[in-house]
Amino acid sequence: MRPIIIQKFGGTSLQKSDLRQAAIQHVKAMVAKQKAVVMVVSALGRLGDPYATDSLLELVHGQTGKLNFQELDQLTSLGETISMLVMVNELRQQGLDAVGLSGGQAGIQTTTDYQAARITHVDPRPINRALANHEVVVVAGFQGQTAIGKVTTLGRGGSDTTAVALGVALKADQVILYKNVAGVMHTDPTGPTSARVISWLSYPAMIQLARKGAQVVCERAVLLAAEANLPIWVQATDQFDETVGTLISSVMISKKRRVI
Repeated sequence: MRPIIIQKFGGTSLQKSDLRQAAIQHVKAMVAKQKAVVMVVSALGRLGDPYATDSLLELVHGQTGKLNFQELDQLTSLGETISMLVMVNELRQQGLDAVGLSGGQAGIQTTTDYQAARITHVDPRPINRALANHEVVVVAGFQGQTAIGKVTTLGRGGSDTTAVALGVALKADQVILYKNVAGVMHTDPTGPTSARVISWLSYPAMIQLARKGAQVVCERAVLLAAEANLPIWVQATDQFDETVGTLISSVMISKKRRVI
């Protein structure tokens, strides 16, 4: 069995064709190293882009519309489903053997707390079966299903949580979160002062930053990773220097990702 790597790409990392091509290069690099790749994707873009979560909500006037929470989950989960299929198509165009799965198809079972569901169980068998026959499995992030098959969504940052939950269930070597920033910064990267990338953070330190408002990594994802002692690497999608980024782990392993 090939070592499993989880590569998660956020919406802004997949917003444009050139960024999607950069994402594919990251996947190709892992496939070339004989890794079994699980690619977790968010909805394409942000508000204003046609398939972004907030754009889908605007179609029904968000929380003021007449859809109940379960129906809103059906709607908003479509953004990730579309993104998953787009990436399967583009990976195949680049010569990679890829297959796509929804959150439910990937074995992610959740509570019935629609709009903010919690993962209760991940069955690793569907993805393991897919990896036995394909180089890359693309999973729609942010979504799962209840015990009776109703679609749910995991709330803001849900795709990070999807990636880590899959990493834990599949006993992955590492989870890599690709963002539109070079890693976790000392200061706000949009602020007036230059921001420096923090090369390593312990799980508790990252949790504290998340609770103080840092939005680079979802707190729930870090908590899950800490429980399983699963390293998380945060890197910019357009960054191919393997030493640039933030490692979140129990100990500082190395500036270079240990999977290389």
